[in-house]
Amino acid sequence: MTTSSHTPISTSKASLAFHRKLYLCWLISREEHNLSSLQKATGMPRRTLQDTLKSVDDLGIQCDFEQQDGARNNQGHYRVTDWGPIRPEWITERADEIADALGIVTAEA
Repeated sequence: MTTSSHTPISTSKASLAFHRKLYLCWLISREEHNLSSLQKATGMPRRTLQDTLKSVDDLGIQCDFEQQDGARNNQGHYRVTDWGPIRPEWITERADEIADALGIVTAEA
């Protein structure tokens, strides 16, 4: 990746929580994910993922779990239906930087 000219991401608890929400929604918008696949992609604990996804509406993002037809036990995937005031392109431009700040090792590295 090219060197970023963006302001470095703060490592404060609030900043990391904000960027965690953005990054998870960005991953969900790029392909179908459930908690297991998000755990694999990020290395985050299941509870952290659940709590983070429950709170993305704080940012105006609408993210819903879509139950698979005919399936039981929460089989399905998450889907971002509205980004609200967030520009997903902004996240795309900084995805590697955000992943680094969150301690996520990406497969594309």
